Amino acid sequence: MARLNGIIRTHTSKVKPESWNHIEEEKYGLGTVRTPEQFFSIFGIDTEKETAEDHLCRFVGQPMHKMFSEHLRRDNMGIDYSKITYRYKDPDSKGTK
Repeated sequence: MARLNGIIRTHTSKVKPESWNHIEEEKYGLGTVRTPEQFFSIFGIDTEKETAEDHLCRFVGQPMHKMFSEHLRRDNMGIDYSKITYRYKDPDSKGTK
């Protein structure tokens, strides 16, 4: 579990880099299109508290596609996440999280 958490950069305060095996991390890692931190931030995931915003499924799909497709990379191989400033927040939340 330490290796998985290390690769996806969760529990960074608990998982020290020297505590897990880094063999073939680049080969089987997450790539370089976006950082895990960008992904978590965009989609409302708090890795330290181990919580996520509710109702994300309402956003993923057509609403997300419509919003993010204008940021298609020049090579047409996905989204240029450096241009995404959106941060998902549960639309039904009353600010209790």
